[in-house]
Amino acid sequence: MANRYRSSALAGALILSTAGPGWADRSITLDDALALARTHNRDLRAARERLVEAEAGVAQARAALLPTVSAQGKYTRNYKEVDFDAIAFSQPTFDVADAIRGVTATTNPAEAAAIQSAVDRDRALLAGQPTVVIQKLNQLDGTVNAAVPLVSLPAYYGLSAAQSSRDASTAGFHVTEAGVLLSVAQAYYAAAGTDELVVARQDAVKVATETFDVARARVAAELANQVESTRAETALVRAQQDLAEAENRRGQAYRALATLIGTHEPIAVQAPPTLPDEPGPVEALVGEARTRRPEIAAERATIAAADASAKADAWRWSPVLSAFGFVHDGNYTGFSGDKYAWGVGLQLDWLLYDGGARDARRHIALAQRREAEARLDLLADTVSDEVANARGTLETSRKGVGAAQRAVELARETLRLVRAQYEAGTAKQLDVLQAQDVLVGAEVALAQAHFDVELAAIQLRRAAGEFPARAAR
Repeated sequence: MANRYRSSALAGALILSTAGPGWADRSITLDDALALARTHNRDLRAARERLVEAEAGVAQARAALLPTVSAQGKYTRNYKEVDFDAIAFSQPTFDVADAIRGVTATTNPAEAAAIQSAVDRDRALLAGQPTVVIQKLNQLDGTVNAAVPLVSLPAYYGLSAAQSSRDASTAGFHVTEAGVLLSVAQAYYAAAGTDELVVARQDAVKVATETFDVARARVAAELANQVESTRAETALVRAQQDLAEAENRRGQAYRALATLIGTHEPIAVQAPPTLPDEPGPVEALVGEARTRRPEIAAERATIAAADASAKADAWRWSPVLSAFGFVHDGNYTGFSGDKYAWGVGLQLDWLLYDGGARDARRHIALAQRREAEARLDLLADTVSDEVANARGTLETSRKGVGAAQRAVELARETLRLVRAQYEAGTAKQLDVLQAQDVLVGAEVALAQAHFDVELAAIQLRRAAGEFPARAAR
């Protein structure tokens, strides 16, 4: 049973030792990961939709300065048709004229003749007039209205405020983009760190397997007792479990990266071949940060947007002058005798009192501007602290990589010497296992040091405004 267990342990060690960074089909660089995130990351896609909303707000504000044209068609079924007959409408007047003519016919024949002539003339004129339809039974109406703002200062400043808000939204998008891409870079280096951790754990399995083989050989040669073989096998099993845990951590890291960049295909990251460059002086980095950090640009854009909104609300007190015109057509003539009508004119609108709504909005915008100015002042000092802290962390991490590399070299040499002494009988197996653990710890620490230095470098670039670089659009 013991032999079967040892054989399975060795087989597991060989299987696990073959796993490595080449387990995926596609190898990507950090730039590849950032490009994928810019295209597929769902947070950035949502942020782009907010930019579309801001652009639509500009179009909506611009519409207040453009002409408006509306058309209306209407059908009405009236309860009856109403006509205007000029002769019937004037008949009472003719009757009065006839009565007067009859009275004056005997006393003043000339006046009666004049009245009769006038009545005959008017009857002839009215007889030639068509019947005017006041209301048709089936009535059709068509109207076109147009309005053109001529002087609209509130709309002009409202457009300026909308454009400033759009610029603030664009600056906010860059802040969101920088945060998302920083998360992508951190996940990328975390995946690279787990790759290196897996390699370290594979090396630990290999070392533990060699120690186990030596212990078995010594037990077979009756140079040691079974306890040494058991100890070595226990160390091998522990190393295999650590490797399995490292593999699981690597899977988690790669799944997190894949979610951020929006891909479902197997990927593998490429670890940087060299250490990051030595950072520049703090003063120069702070100067770059205050010019290039998207948060600073966003606060400045917010200040400009609040200022434009305050001006727009102040100008809402001014009147608006517009020109208007209309054209109407129908299937009835009306009193004018025409089936159509049109008109043009000017209209002045002036809201004199609105309960203080305009002033309230202006006061809100001014408060928002002062708030953004306070945040900008604080951000300037915060940026300086972030740059100084990130630079110090990078310097320490660079030294940590060198120290970790030296520790690995010393641990390997120590294990080689202790193992030689153990085979010569001058060292105990516990010394070998202890040296073996020291080597594993040093290799794991080196993997962590590589991750720390890359993370510190990307954080310094982010603090200085160098990351992320603007993508070509």
